[in-house]
Amino acid sequence: MYPAEFSYVRPADLDGVFSAMREHADDVKVLAGGQSLLPMMKLRLATPGVLVDLAGVGELRGQWSTADGVRVGAMTTYRELQHSPRALDLLPGLRDTLAVIADPQVRARGTVGGSVAHGDPTADLPAMLLALDAVVLLAAPRGIRRCSLETFITGVYSTDLADDEIVLAIDIPQPPAGTGAAYEKFEQPASHLALCGVAAALTIDGGRVRRARLSMTGVAATPRRLTNLEETLIGTPVRAEAFDEIAATAVRGVEPLEDMHAPAAYRLQLLKLAVRDALKVAASRAGAGWAA
Repeated sequence: MYPAEFSYVRPADLDGVFSAMREHADDVKVLAGGQSLLPMMKLRLATPGVLVDLAGVGELRGQWSTADGVRVGAMTTYRELQHSPRALDLLPGLRDTLAVIADPQVRARGTVGGSVAHGDPTADLPAMLLALDAVVLLAAPRGIRRCSLETFITGVYSTDLADDEIVLAIDIPQPPAGTGAAYEKFEQPASHLALCGVAAALTIDGGRVRRARLSMTGVAATPRRLTNLEETLIGTPVRAEAFDEIAATAVRGVEPLEDMHAPAAYRLQLLKLAVRDALKVAASRAGAGWAA
């Protein structure tokens, strides 16, 4: 199908973006790569009268070192992030995640900010960003506010993004020394969307887990952290048997999605396996001294 008729605006700076959004406030969508919005428009699931394309705003693209980590501009594409030594060297597990997002075409056009703003419950990148304690920077004419990614995504295709805001950048702190991270995914073969994805970031010291971040995507209504497992992991000795036992409890309190691609029970089984594998790989990368 073809999308409904619409007008197109490509501002050169943020002032132009906000001006266009204000002028067409009742009938506008912001385009940040288009890998999700354009298919929805072709299916007439979204019918904006005006598209405001962020591709011309140079200040939204790039990666910069900060006092405690990396800032990634919202219009940075997955492919650009894949080729950023600064981000890949400082942020463990990111390489895994970027490698399994969709396909090369999507990675060349899809953006970090678009992925976060879309609120897709099957998106890969938000899971790893959650495990890395990412913070979303949101810009509006009234200024910039910071929001933890954990509270930013509120539901299926729902976020805490106000009507006059755009995603400006993502701040990702550098994990503590001794941290290893991994992303394990089971995907729907045709779409490459996650039936279940799990990101783990473990800080190991003295043969035990001292800090843990664990998050999932594709299983529930939102990508989210598995805080109950994180608490259980603290102080756990780095042994395969211990991780197996913790992974077996991963489904507690999870209300799984069910659709034509996977029944609820199947997604829960995948969650156990993905948690187990992600924990073992992350621990191995943290220098635990045993093969994952």
